[in-house]
Amino acid sequence: MNRAGRVAQHVRHVRHASQLAAEPVLGEVSTVRTGQTAVVSLTRPTKLNSLNLNMIRELRATYDKIVAEGAGCVLLKGEGRAFCAGGDVAAIQQQVEQGKVDGLPVDFFYEEYQLVEIIATLLGKHKIPQVSLWNGIVMGGGVGLSVHAPFRVCTEKTVFAMPETKIGLFPDVGATYALPRLPGGLPVALMLGLAGTRLKAADCLWAGLATHFIASDKLPAVEEQLAQAHGFDDVKRCLDTFCSHPDQSSATLAQVEASIQKCFSADSPAAILKSLDSEGSEWAAQTAKTLREMSPLSICVSHRAMVEAAKDSCSLQEALVKEYRLSQYCAQRDVPRSDFQRGVRAVLIAKPAEVPQYSHASVEDVPAALVQEFFEPLPQGHPRGELAL
Repeated sequence: MNRAGRVAQHVRHVRHASQLAAEPVLGEVSTVRTGQTAVVSLTRPTKLNSLNLNMIRELRATYDKIVAEGAGCVLLKGEGRAFCAGGDVAAIQQQVEQGKVDGLPVDFFYEEYQLVEIIATLLGKHKIPQVSLWNGIVMGGGVGLSVHAPFRVCTEKTVFAMPETKIGLFPDVGATYALPRLPGGLPVALMLGLAGTRLKAADCLWAGLATHFIASDKLPAVEEQLAQAHGFDDVKRCLDTFCSHPDQSSATLAQVEASIQKCFSADSPAAILKSLDSEGSEWAAQTAKTLREMSPLSICVSHRAMVEAAKDSCSLQEALVKEYRLSQYCAQRDVPRSDFQRGVRAVLIAKPAEVPQYSHASVEDVPAALVQEFFEPLPQGHPRGELAL
C-alpha cells in the first residue's frame, strides 16, 4: 500500500474509533473474580448466548481489564443450555438488506476477529490460561471465543459444530487456522468446516477439539478449585483431577477415520464428493448428501481458505486478516456473487426455515474466478480497511 493509501486507512480507523467511543451497554456479559480466577459468563441465554456487537465490545473491555489487573486464569462459560451458539448474523443480513453496508456488516466481523486474536494470545503474551467450558451448544462465533484457548472442557451436554457453509458463509473466527492444526490435520478440518458435522463429547475429544471431559455435575467443584489455580500447570492439574471418560454410544469419527483421511484428502470439493460417492458406506453417503445441501460457492471458498491457512507459514493473524476479507465479500454482496443474504434469510430468519436457493447448482458450476474475488485485498474505499491486529 502506498503512503496515500496508508494515510487514508489511518483516517478511517480514527474516524471509526471516535464513532465507537461509547461504552457498551452492560448486561450480556458478567465477570466475577473468584480467588485467582476471572469467571466470565455470557448471559444472553434466551438467544443461546449468540454474539451481538454489544457483547463483543463488553468482552473486549473485560479482557482488557483482566490483562491490566492480572489473573491466575480465565474461566469462560455460558448461561443456560448453550456456551455460545454463534454470531447474530441475522442482524447483519437485515442491515445489508436495508442498504446499511457500512455499519454492522463492517464492524461486527472486524471487532469479533480482533477479540478472537486477544483471547488466542492471552497465554502467550500475558501468561494467563483460559478454560473454555463447553457445557452445551458451541457453534460459530462461540468456537472463536474458545477453541484457541489451551483448555477446552466438554461435558455430556456438549454439541459442537461449524455450520457456516449452510448460510453462505465460511468457518471463520480463526477456524480456518485452528481446524487444520487438529491431530487429524486438513482432512478432519475440511470435514468439520465444509459439512458442518455436529459432534458430541466423545468425538470432540477424538478430534482434539476438547482437551478434557468433565461431567456437568462436577463443574461447581471445578470452579471452586480453579479459584486457587495460578498459571498453566495449576489449571491443568485441577482439570486432570476431575477428568473422566464420556459416553461412547454417540461416537462415530474414530470408526470412519480412514475414510475421512481418504475422502477429504482429495484436492478439490468436486474430488472430495467423487471420493465420497465411491466409498460405498453409509457415513460417506450421508456426508456427501450434507455437502450437497450447503452453498456450493461457500464450499469452494471455505476449501481454499482452509487449504491456505493449513500451511506452516500461515499465522493465526494472517488467517484472520484473510477471513475478514472473506467476511466482507460474503456479507456485502448478493447472488450470484455471494449466498450469504439468501442463506441467512432462508435458514435463520424465515419461519419455518426454508431450503436456501443458492446461486450455483453444484461445486462444479462455481467459477474459479469468482472464488478468487473473495481473496483479493479490500477496496480502498472500505470503511475500515484491512483488519488491524
